[in-house]
Amino acid sequence: MTTKRQRFHPSVILVYFIRNIRSWIFLIFLLFINNNSFFYNALALGGIVLFVLITSLVKYFTHTYQISPERIIVYRGLLKKRETDISYDRIQTIKQRQWFFFKPFNVVEVLIETASTSPGEAEASLSAVDHSLVDTIEQYRNKEYSHENTEENEQGVEKNKIHFALSNKDITLYALTDAKAILILLGIFTFITEWIPEEMFTEVGTVVDYFQGFLIIFLFLFVLFAIALLSLAKNFIKFYRFQSSLKNETLILEYGLFERKVQTIPLSKIQGIRLHKQLVRALFNRSSVELIIMGGQEKEEQGLSSVYLFPLIHNAQVYEELANFLPNIPLQKPLIQKVSQKRLWYFWRWKLLIGIPGIVIGFNVNLLLGIGLSIVLIVVLLLALKATHTQGYTIEDRRILVLQQFQGLSTIQLFIAQKNIQAFVQSTSLWLEKSN
Repeated sequence: MTTKRQRFHPSVILVYFIRNIRSWIFLIFLLFINNNSFFYNALALGGIVLFVLITSLVKYFTHTYQISPERIIVYRGLLKKRETDISYDRIQTIKQRQWFFFKPFNVVEVLIETASTSPGEAEASLSAVDHSLVDTIEQYRNKEYSHENTEENEQGVEKNKIHFALSNKDITLYALTDAKAILILLGIFTFITEWIPEEMFTEVGTVVDYFQGFLIIFLFLFVLFAIALLSLAKNFIKFYRFQSSLKNETLILEYGLFERKVQTIPLSKIQGIRLHKQLVRALFNRSSVELIIMGGQEKEEQGLSSVYLFPLIHNAQVYEELANFLPNIPLQKPLIQKVSQKRLWYFWRWKLLIGIPGIVIGFNVNLLLGIGLSIVLIVVLLLALKATHTQGYTIEDRRILVLQQFQGLSTIQLFIAQKNIQAFVQSTSLWLEKSN
């Protein structure tokens, strides 16, 4: 096995180039919409591309790694050199990513996270290595070299039968009930309104006035269709061929279309789980199960992503599958003690204090604005009412604490073992304290 410093696979240069060019994308976009001089714009674009290419090549020649039976060491830097030294007992999770152009070379990116990892960041990244190196790291990590025998392999095959897969039908249902797509569409609409000339909006307004209600209905249906398409594309790219399995006390999560990701998580590193029961998905008897792991939340463009064990699962199968996948965390359907059903005022007071003056001001400015703010306040109050009937807790077998609350459009149950609880935080105010 290699104990010498190695360079990553040359295909990593393309990865470095793509990631570096992203940081220049806004400036490149400005060059395209700048009509002053084609020659100078092309010259600036060429300069940016050349600079990004040179920095990518420098990164390729200065980033190396070394694997030994004791540790993984990653070297980087040209003028300021840096070494990241990780012993196998510090590793919390190992993730794999495989860009589509890595597949012909059987190459993957390996992200290694430890307990000291900052949220959303891997402590070390092996940017492009042969896939067989992942097995070698796992063997060093599990100290299995001296234990390889036929009996264990047979047990491994048996444990591999614990398997969950997300069908295309489930991905479609998840996408069509994903409220995040609306936020994406709002972001695109805001971007368009910033760059489209006002004259175009005036012309659109004239056409809308001409056709009156018919065009408004058409635009409403078009927006719904666009949201659905966006959500389908986003979630199929993310969850394509999603599968989770349990092998040798380690969970393996695999998913992704253009960028295939594999995450391995030892059962001992799992802190707890969250069960999401979204209002719309509840109509289809479906829930989502999210893992809570130390240092395991991956950072995406819009924040930390969730680590789903089951992105979508039938409610009747939740606890049976959890018992198969997490035998060290005995879970059962909790009997929640509701604690807020007679506390509606505490959930409404700030919303009414801010909302009612806002509605009064809205009606004075514009009738439609006042009606819109009234609808928003009614929705917010109804969601708060739902929260009062949801919030609660229970303790199962003196070992598992279950907290239930309502967030956004979902009832969320947090299951966490007593031994994994680090601390409690209690907060109150003078008025709440007087009211006990």
